[in-house]
Amino acid sequence: MANVVNFNMVVEINQLLKEKEIEYSIHALGGCTCAGLRLKQDGKEYPVNEILEVINSYLDQKWMKVRQDDKDPYILNVESKFDFEK
Repeated sequence: MANVVNFNMVVEINQLLKEKEIEYSIHALGGCTCAGLRLKQDGKEYPVNEILEVINSYLDQKWMKVRQDDKDPYILNVESKFDFEK
């Protein structure tokens, strides 16, 4: 199963963040979300772990989750929910 967050999902997640007054947005890496997502701060600082909770709550229904990259905490790797506990 491909772990791909499509364009519409990116738009929906960004709308959720905006509705919660979280001044961050996500963007596809390399023109394709297969490479992951980049979290961008657009305004006031906000706890990244809480942002991940919002994103993962949305992705839960799609059987996916994101995890911060080990080298760059603003890179979010998209993973299958089934593989997340490994």
